Amino acid sequence: MLTAGNINDKTESTAAEIYVFDFDGTITTRDTFALFLRYYAGSARWLLKITQLLPTFAAYKLGRIDRHAVKKAVINKFFAGDLSADVEARAKQFATEVIPNLIRPQAKARLDELLNDPNCGAESLYICSASIGPYLRYWALSSSIHEQNVMSTELAVVGDRIAEGLTGYNVWGSNKVRRIFDQFAPHSVRIIEAYGDTRGDREMLHAAKASYFKPFRVTPISD
Repeated sequence: MLTAGNINDKTESTAAEIYVFDFDGTITTRDTFALFLRYYAGSARWLLKITQLLPTFAAYKLGRIDRHAVKKAVINKFFAGDLSADVEARAKQFATEVIPNLIRPQAKARLDELLNDPNCGAESLYICSASIGPYLRYWALSSSIHEQNVMSTELAVVGDRIAEGLTGYNVWGSNKVRRIFDQFAPHSVRIIEAYGDTRGDREMLHAAKASYFKPFRVTPISD
């Protein structure tokens, strides 16, 4: 079992020190995965596929399946059998045309600050998200974040097509800490700062030396 101690209680001088951001809702104002489904499929096909998924959503509401099973079902419905090149092309367009308008200004300011900080920089800055990798990597590259520093839910690819299921697991909840651990294994890692905004970030926030929950909301000016 992974706990905060697995990551932060290591004192070796070789331990990596990282700054980790959730993406949806933390860096952005909206859930990008839901937006990408419609962007990728088009409104008519999106509506058809969502309708076909209603029994899956109902099963989740009734507690018969967990959110990880829902994520796999959604990915299978929208992507399985499609050319991976087509997904990549739409992901690049989405990262260019849609995501920039969703970035919270305060989040961008903090990312830029860390990127220019000699104690952090691009090598130590990571994104850890339940959203899928293709568009996150394109956005990361456009924001001076290394694409290999994107820890995300990954589509399975066989040959030149998207296969059913996932490569790995849904990066949500305790799986965020698991994904960070996997990224650095067999070496140790310390999370210096973690940023998140939902229950799905709780374990990652608890594992960090300093954690920030919903940090980039604009604070209203009082009279």
